[in-house]
Amino acid sequence: MINGFIKPLTLWVLLTAAAVESKPRHTPNLVDLHGNTCPIPQRANVPCPTVCVTTLDQCPQQVRPDPCPTGQTYCQDGLCYPGTTPQTACENAQPPICSCPFGFLRTASTDPAFAQAALFPCKSNFAMNISGFDNDELDGDQPVLDQCAGALGVGSGFEDVRGFLKECLPRPVRAFSFADREFISFYGIFGAEVLLLVVYWLYKRVRESFQRTPHPTYDPRPLTMTRLSLDPELELQDIQNLPQDPPLHFTGFKPDLFGTLVTITILLSSLTYLVLIGVIIGDYYGMFAGWNYREERMIFVNHDNLSRVFVAMWHVLTVWLLVVKVMAAGSGNYFRSRCSLEEARFVQVQKKREPPVYISGMGRLVEMVRNVENWFRKVTKTDVDSETLRVFKTSTGRRYVEHQCVRYVFDDQTRNFEMTKFDIGPKYTDLLGQVEGLSNGDAGRREELVGANEILFPADTFATMTVKEFSGIFYIYQLMSLLIWYYYAYYYMGIVLTLVIVCAGFSKVVVALRSQRKVLEMAAYEGSCRLLRDGQWVTVSTKDVVPGDVIEIQTSKHVLPVDCVLVDGGAVADESSLTGEALPVAKFSIKPEPTLYHPDTARVHSLFAGCHILQTQPTSPTTPVKAIVTHTGATTSKGRLVRDILYPTPVSFVFTEHLKLVFLLLMVWGVVMLVLSVIMIGATSIDSWFYGMFTISQILSPLLPAVLVIGQSVAADRLRKMGVLCVDLQRITLAGKVKVFCFDKTGTLTKEGLNFFGAQSLAPPTTTTPPSGPKFKDFQTHYSTFDESIQKGMMACHSVTMVNDMPVGNFVDVEMFRATGAKLAEGGGMVYMEGDGGMGKGLRIVKRFEFVHSRAYMSVLVKDGRTGGLSVFMKGSFEKIRDLVDPTSIPLDFEHVTRAHASRGCYVLALAKRDLPEGITPEDASRWSRDELESGAQFIGLMMFRNELKEDTARALDELREGGCRVVMITGDNAQTGVHIAKASGMIRRDWQGRDPIVILGDVATEKGVIWRNVDDNSVVSHSVLENLLDLSRRGDRVVELAVTGKAFNVLLGDGWMRKYLLDTRIFARMLPEDKVRCVRLHMEHAVTAMCGDGGNDAGALKASHAGIALSEAESSVVSHFSSRNRSVFSCVELLKEGRCSLDVSFASYKYLLMYGEVLAFVGLVQYYFMVNLSQPMWILIDGSTVPLSWALTMARPALRLSSLRPTARLLGPETIISVVGQIFINLVFVIVLVGVLFGQDWFRCHEFDGLHADPARWWELADNYEGEVTGILAVFQIFHAAASFNIGNKFRRGFVFNYTFIGVYAALFGLLSYILLANPNPLGCVFHVNCGTREALEGLGYGGVPFNAPEKYFSAHGHNVLPSGFRWVVWAFVVVNLGCLMVFEGFGVLGWGRAWVKRRWGKKEVEGFRT
Repeated sequence: MINGFIKPLTLWVLLTAAAVESKPRHTPNLVDLHGNTCPIPQRANVPCPTVCVTTLDQCPQQVRPDPCPTGQTYCQDGLCYPGTTPQTACENAQPPICSCPFGFLRTASTDPAFAQAALFPCKSNFAMNISGFDNDELDGDQPVLDQCAGALGVGSGFEDVRGFLKECLPRPVRAFSFADREFISFYGIFGAEVLLLVVYWLYKRVRESFQRTPHPTYDPRPLTMTRLSLDPELELQDIQNLPQDPPLHFTGFKPDLFGTLVTITILLSSLTYLVLIGVIIGDYYGMFAGWNYREERMIFVNHDNLSRVFVAMWHVLTVWLLVVKVMAAGSGNYFRSRCSLEEARFVQVQKKREPPVYISGMGRLVEMVRNVENWFRKVTKTDVDSETLRVFKTSTGRRYVEHQCVRYVFDDQTRNFEMTKFDIGPKYTDLLGQVEGLSNGDAGRREELVGANEILFPADTFATMTVKEFSGIFYIYQLMSLLIWYYYAYYYMGIVLTLVIVCAGFSKVVVALRSQRKVLEMAAYEGSCRLLRDGQWVTVSTKDVVPGDVIEIQTSKHVLPVDCVLVDGGAVADESSLTGEALPVAKFSIKPEPTLYHPDTARVHSLFAGCHILQTQPTSPTTPVKAIVTHTGATTSKGRLVRDILYPTPVSFVFTEHLKLVFLLLMVWGVVMLVLSVIMIGATSIDSWFYGMFTISQILSPLLPAVLVIGQSVAADRLRKMGVLCVDLQRITLAGKVKVFCFDKTGTLTKEGLNFFGAQSLAPPTTTTPPSGPKFKDFQTHYSTFDESIQKGMMACHSVTMVNDMPVGNFVDVEMFRATGAKLAEGGGMVYMEGDGGMGKGLRIVKRFEFVHSRAYMSVLVKDGRTGGLSVFMKGSFEKIRDLVDPTSIPLDFEHVTRAHASRGCYVLALAKRDLPEGITPEDASRWSRDELESGAQFIGLMMFRNELKEDTARALDELREGGCRVVMITGDNAQTGVHIAKASGMIRRDWQGRDPIVILGDVATEKGVIWRNVDDNSVVSHSVLENLLDLSRRGDRVVELAVTGKAFNVLLGDGWMRKYLLDTRIFARMLPEDKVRCVRLHMEHAVTAMCGDGGNDAGALKASHAGIALSEAESSVVSHFSSRNRSVFSCVELLKEGRCSLDVSFASYKYLLMYGEVLAFVGLVQYYFMVNLSQPMWILIDGSTVPLSWALTMARPALRLSSLRPTARLLGPETIISVVGQIFINLVFVIVLVGVLFGQDWFRCHEFDGLHADPARWWELADNYEGEVTGILAVFQIFHAAASFNIGNKFRRGFVFNYTFIGVYAALFGLLSYILLANPNPLGCVFHVNCGTREALEGLGYGGVPFNAPEKYFSAHGHNVLPSGFRWVVWAFVVVNLGCLMVFEGFGVLGWGRAWVKRRWGKKEVEGFRT
């Protein structure tokens, strides 16, 4: 027993010696454990060769044929035929049995008469027990010939007239040379192609040297936008959102006949190489044996020659496909002639590749991969985004291209392709001067420049999408791996994997086409509209509308097809499909003011493509509502949405960055194993290359990319059932690493809209000495108790209109107006109280100045129906009204009161009023400017609105924080309101000692920069004190939370302080949409960041984040990676649960496939040492179980609650490496020990397999022995065990036993393999070549009366590999203990104390500065 252990324990020393030995294989021993010589194995019932004689009486008695019936003659085919002479009887006989096409092997007779004699076969039914064989099946037939000849009394060859045993010479081996004509032909084809490419390169260099064409340069200034002259008097916020297009570079090309011919030859060469390697594979299986021109079984004579040709052709094809793939981006234009843009028929559009958003602290490995990738892209000139477009011409000959849905027209002056922007406006006064519309000629010219009003993009067909999908670099690796499998007698599993890979690829094609179809449906619309052309109203197709057209706005069930600005009349629009806001919005025409128009700053005047018009409000019954078209097609708001979906911003993730390096490392490790395989099997054997390549395909499984996507698909399906839709599967994995979750407030954390809460009016100033200023009265909640001025202001100062007797407009205005109980006349011009004298006694709105963001308030001129007096009411943010009104009307405690209301979660608006002097008519007042009307207004009171939290917000945020996420508020609302909601929702909460946090607000003073104030007492906090407080907070003392306004955020960002304070800031208030994007991107530099909003003004931030979820079903939510129908913040919790579970199971599948490869690689080295292998059905079981086991792993459901930890995303991180390396070591120990136990068995020592003379090409015959059987069964069990151990996990997914799918699949496979191992010889075991043998061998072992068809031949010296019953249970016990060790190691060592140690060692730096 001890000797048995010593030998396998020295196995790794022998494997190390493989580096210096030519064939370091195992030499079987010749003695048993007691030192006795092993008996020579004997084979039972071995059939003897046919005995050939000249006359039948020479046949030995044992094989003498029975006499033919009377009238028949015995012929040379061993049968009797009618006739009395051989000449007549044997005319129709079969070919002679005793003949050899290339002669007999042994010929000793020199008698010419004997050489020409007719030979007859004796009976072929003689068999006997043969001894004298060595321990392998391939030792030759000499023992059979010698012993059969002796038993029959004949010669062992064609040497005497007594008869002899037939043994034919093999086909003469033709000398094989790579100088044969087939190779000469191939060299000619390949050389001609290379020569053609060289000649074309020289031709192109010479031709282009005479052409002066500019090389790509990237000017930071947009080349494609007509610049506007800006009025220096205009406010900055009115112009900051002007669109900026990325700089593009255009290069012209035209077809070249020579280049076209070269391109065709490249395609033909690629097809030729594929056909050639297909012919070689077919030749391996003898498909061309019947007609190949050499009249040989194989075109290249034999297996060795054919294999060498295959290997050579495989390398040629691999290099060829890789070169074609790498150069594919520029190859199309490489074979065209560069030319000027004037004569170009194709244009290459290039722009700087937008860098992905990287997270700081990804590690040196990621940085190294990133640098190598950037270097490779620079060398291969793929560091820019490039697209080649066909040049089209309009009906007038104007040349243009369309890039990302936008038309670029060739400009004769700039000699470049430009995107046209028309001079519409840009001021309100300019727009009002363009209300006469366009002429037909001008409209036609404009349509030439911008194209039809439609959003067109080059949608893929099934064929083009299939080509895009299957032309990926990894598909080349998969193809080349499968070609080896098909060639080397493993086509069964090759077919299975091909079906899996192809089905997975086509499923991705179908999903992509379905997504494109949805975008097309969203973008496509064609109808009719009325517009003003040549002074006449005409009806045209919506496709014919151009920027500058004056169109009539009409109510319609169809969407508006353009972006436009109202210039006459008003409208009520439903923008829910764009912004997610449920309430309709009132729109008003612009006023004759010198204000620069931009849709983002004048939304109240703008109508956007994709909205529905619910009602129009003409200025008179005979006048249509007019609007000037500002944008059409892809430049509209809807078009930009479509472009955002089609061309998303790349995002970097440590998982994907590590995956690139993992593929490289696995490939290097595979090459190392290839070298070891070649050394161990024999460097002179071509089969060693195939063994090594099989090892590479096991280490780097072709299924790896598909398996990593399975978990994402399963998670997406579960999210869909919960009402959360996903449009980007990869973002699910990203969501698993979310560390910062940003939230909008209104409609996200809180309920939709605001509830009117009450008002606080003023007491008049006293006349005491000294007189006191105005003071606030008590807060009132019912409209009837309000002062009359506030009542009238609430009735009139709004933008509400009536649609089907329902008030619509801004939700704050609607809620305020509903609180009054007043009625609004049709058209919105008169408001009155029912039962109070009717409309005649109400308030008539003479003039309205709509709310704009730049002013932050609105105002109305009102005539009182009772008194006839004129008044101006102003309503807006209390900060803005405070700055506009008479300072003497402001109470001294104004700041305290407003701050107190805001701190209680109130949305605070201020009201002001000015009574115009008597004698001024409405007509006179309407001609006054806005500033003249509002001058001298008096502050009259405050109105409060409450934004109530959703019922589940606090619980959802609490679970997110307990789950290790930092929650942040990014809102456009007031800072004090944001602080109140943050406290109420638990976003800001007490510390572990029960103390309230210190909340400090940063805002911008007029001249002093950012001023920090304590929210509780409004005291100023100096910068030094702030630094000290933050330092104490970061060290775990009393918590300090910062809040900043949008202005302060931008100032701090410019000064560099915002990055320092970012992780201390909890609330970002008064943030514009672009501020939200900057804030999210800033967080993304530190951690994986998610954003949750309503999909409206949050769309930019949602798209920019790592994982954006819109609580909306609006079309704008499509730009978000996720959208939820139930509008609950718990959707964010479910997203993180599924994301963490998906990331965790993706890692489990990844590690499982790694272990699959490593187990087979290391066990393979052991088997190469003994020159044994697994049977083909066992290989099919291994590879066939990979897909169901991987799929079953992903069926684990997420944990019920979020863990405070996040799953690792580092494929090369400590946790992953410890897990994989530890399991490899444990498995290796069990392999060595089990081999030692096997060699310690007395029954085995004389049954060792002699692989020194084995043929590696016939690998399926190398499994019928004990070494291959035992190591193979253990390897299969270890692969199954790896999946079981990686199914452990309860922090991010439910426990092991709750993955019922995996339990079922694993139990079935474990039970199947256990039965095969433990059962006596049976049909199933024989299928897998385990515990099986020939019928004679099994009967010799005592298994009499075998009830199934046992194999006729077993490739073992003893005819079987049946393990003794006791040893089977020993092996099974090893298997079970192996499983237990792996489960304990993974469950406690890796996921238990091991994970805790890794977090202590490496986790501190990762989470430093984060406070949930």
